[in-house]
Amino acid sequence: MKNIRKLALETLLKIDYDGAYSNLEIKRTLQRFPIKDDDRRLYLTIVYGCLQNQIYLDYLITQQSSRPVKKLHKEVSEILRIAIYQLYFLDKIPNYAIVNEAVNLAAEIQPQAKGFINGVLRNIMRKIDENGREFKFENWDNEKEALSIRYSVPLWIVHKYYEAYGAEKAEAIMPMLNEKPPFTVRCNTLKTSKEQLIQDLQQVGVDAIPAGFSPNAIHLTNLGIFESNIENSRLYRDGHFSIQDQAAMLTVERLNPQPGDRVLDMCAAPGGKTMYLSEMMNNSGEIVGRDVYGSRLKLVEQSASRLGCTNIRLEEQDGCEYSPIDEASFDKILLDAPCTGLGVIRRKPEIKYRSTKEGRKALVKIQSTLLENAVRYLKPGGELLYSTCTINKDENENQIGKLLIKFPQLQIIPDEHGSNYTYTSPLMEGSDCFFMCQLKKMDVYE
Repeated sequence: MKNIRKLALETLLKIDYDGAYSNLEIKRTLQRFPIKDDDRRLYLTIVYGCLQNQIYLDYLITQQSSRPVKKLHKEVSEILRIAIYQLYFLDKIPNYAIVNEAVNLAAEIQPQAKGFINGVLRNIMRKIDENGREFKFENWDNEKEALSIRYSVPLWIVHKYYEAYGAEKAEAIMPMLNEKPPFTVRCNTLKTSKEQLIQDLQQVGVDAIPAGFSPNAIHLTNLGIFESNIENSRLYRDGHFSIQDQAAMLTVERLNPQPGDRVLDMCAAPGGKTMYLSEMMNNSGEIVGRDVYGSRLKLVEQSASRLGCTNIRLEEQDGCEYSPIDEASFDKILLDAPCTGLGVIRRKPEIKYRSTKEGRKALVKIQSTLLENAVRYLKPGGELLYSTCTINKDENENQIGKLLIKFPQLQIIPDEHGSNYTYTSPLMEGSDCFFMCQLKKMDVYE
């Protein structure tokens, strides 16, 4: 049987040094190495724990090491992170066993570092014995720096959260960014009702609770083996539900497509929102779902087949390339734009360490082009819902501000609270951080 910590080490090396995405690399690993449920849980806990807490773990290493983390061999730094994560965050494994596992792993992979790893971990154990595991916020003069270290969110991203939510909400959100998101599903009303689905889920031993923000959302708890085998369950295969966060559902609900509408989903893949558009329209009217990658559209096609969505036409097309034939031809447009993803770092924690200024500038340019094309494709009186899963104002409010200057015929439709701009957050039943703005293209005669 594969050593779980070695398996975690190999996964983390691929993510941190080879640029692999955590969700895909973890899926590949679990397919290659079938492991028992308890070992699987430990593997997932260690991998996600180390990714989520990387800045804090490196801070703890720096406190006890004469060498900066960046100058350590990559295997050495990862072995230390794995061990320190367990020492600080897991309480079922004895400390001596954690240290011994780390030293043995080092002996196999980096034998010359055995003594160094043992020394650092013994020092950390002594520190825990003397001071405990709690992070002393009161010892920090700069609150944002303390939050950045403790919750492993780069300081510039902490500032972005403060800008988007204000100090009180941002401080409450920070610890939640390292928590596991709720497991939320969307009832497919083409095939069943929410009440019936809840009963069906409960019959297979899952606790199903109606969510509070989306009318078709259900939170699942006590999943057990169901979570790892959900795609093989009869209810999933028969298309009775999709896995989707409430924030993503709210984007479609805000657009509120009606049966008979002609709707464009400009960045459709992998298709969760496209399917919800179809469900809300009761398979009436037409949805044009586009994506720049044809391979990703196959995922949309598979979802449509499973869920029974029949009013979707898929097209491989780059939304940044203007299409004259689409001028003023859609009643509703959903533009869930490519973005920095800073609102979903719970799900892909490596995102927060990879974002660059150059990458952000390139995304802002793409978003601007997509928005301008979307406005041109709207019929007079048509509505556009622009959304991102980021909290960066340059990708959100500032984009809308520029768009309103260029297209004075646009008018913002405020949300139910009277706000022009909507931000969701984990404070809303654990939802992801999404931005939304709804716009109407006024008739020239209005």
